[in-house]
Amino acid sequence: MIAARKQERASVEGVCRYRFGGGIAVPVRISDLTEGGCRISSIPRALAIGDHISISIDTLAPLFATVKWVESGRAAGLKFDNPLYPSVFSWLLSNMKA
Repeated sequence: MIAARKQERASVEGVCRYRFGGGIAVPVRISDLTEGGCRISSIPRALAIGDHISISIDTLAPLFATVKWVESGRAAGLKFDNPLYPSVFSWLLSNMKA
């Protein structure tokens, strides 16, 4: 049985940066944004379910997230450790229209 999605996804397009551990922040594509997480693609290294990373979107301070799913080194689904405030989420949507 598939669990119902708690939040509707907003289709966005943009580039963000993620950092794994003490590594260098690398650019990736971001899409399917919710207040609780997002999908990243074009990842240059394989991530694993359960990895903890930080992600920088637009001019926001880095957000900490946990990898919830991966697509064979191509894409990953992230759950933010702390959901975005609704006003911040709305601001991002206005700046990252698909």
